[in-house]
Amino acid sequence: MSGFDLKTTSGESIVIKSLGTHNHHSGPDFFDCRVEIDGQLWAGNVEMHLRASDWYRHGHDDDPAYDNVILHVVWKHDAEITRRSEIEIPVLEVSTYVSENLIVSYTTLFAHKNHQFINCEKSLSQVDDFLVRMWLEKVFIQRLEQRYEHISSSLKVNENDWEATFFQMLARSFGTKVNADAFEEVARSMEQSVVRKLASDAFQLEAALLGQAGLLESDYHDHYFQLLVKEFAFAKAKYRLQPIHSSLKFFRLRPANYPTIRLSQLAMLYHHNPFLFAEIILAKTREEIAPLFEVQSASYWDSHHVFDKPAEMSQKQLTADFIDLVIINCIVPIKFAYAKSRGIENVDELLDLMRGLKLEKNTITTGFKKLIDIQNALESQAVLQLKPNYCDTNSCLSCDIGVQLMKAD
Repeated sequence: MSGFDLKTTSGESIVIKSLGTHNHHSGPDFFDCRVEIDGQLWAGNVEMHLRASDWYRHGHDDDPAYDNVILHVVWKHDAEITRRSEIEIPVLEVSTYVSENLIVSYTTLFAHKNHQFINCEKSLSQVDDFLVRMWLEKVFIQRLEQRYEHISSSLKVNENDWEATFFQMLARSFGTKVNADAFEEVARSMEQSVVRKLASDAFQLEAALLGQAGLLESDYHDHYFQLLVKEFAFAKAKYRLQPIHSSLKFFRLRPANYPTIRLSQLAMLYHHNPFLFAEIILAKTREEIAPLFEVQSASYWDSHHVFDKPAEMSQKQLTADFIDLVIINCIVPIKFAYAKSRGIENVDELLDLMRGLKLEKNTITTGFKKLIDIQNALESQAVLQLKPNYCDTNSCLSCDIGVQLMKAD
């Protein structure tokens, strides 16, 4: 509430020096705040309620955790409140600083929330397009920051091995949404040093990946299958491999996304690009990245989608659309995380890369497409972050678009 001449309900001036730390657990809402009241600087905690009387309703007057509350922020001041020592606590009544028009705007925004895709869909067109684009850019960067936290956790597990972390993320992308967890588990089940050794021979790595995924445990008479089984048995014994227990899914997948095809392509990719991680870090544009992924599965899969069942001949190369998804879900986050870990700023480079990719198509992007002109993968990723983290949680006052709509009226 900067810009307001804040006063307590008894007329004393209030200057917020530090907001402190927001507490999401039991106890006061904000810890370690600095508030100047009538010229006196106080250090302590701040509690917030809809009504001042909620202090007693929640039992704070008899709770030692609230002894250090220096300011009570309320919407309506309907009771004087005290600490356990019976000393009154200064109160800031927020409703005296909020205009009636703002309340009407807020109420209108949520009036039909149960029947709309997002709360502001009827008024979104009123917001300046430049503000919308800038907000989507901010939200996308928030998404990268979240991915950074996940990558940092994986990196710690992998003892700071970036190549292993990248391989696991890449495998997850190759598994697509349906088999992402299982593919990542396959990648985690093999030490990166073993992957590097096996990658010198595409067939050996393919056998190891398929075997670790549990896809070589059936009893087929197919010659290629039998060769893979023998090769995996050798690698399993030599490197003490333990196949994963997750079940891979084929149902309702297009043949191009079958785990057999994707694992073979992943093996070929690492066979042809043994230094893939280093090359990815150096590449800056899609034109530099895409050629690294110009691989196809082993020739056996030209006439098969699964073992022992011949299919119509077709080469199974990585498509442009699939490469774009890998860039979005793996390469951009890993490049962001790697640069950040080294104190290097590469956000503008990644924003340009994402703007050059086509937007993704799903229920969320389709819903937003009806409201705003989503133009590229940066913005489609942004709305995938926006919908569950802001729109669905009614966090409109934390959204630049929602705040603008509040000001507009």
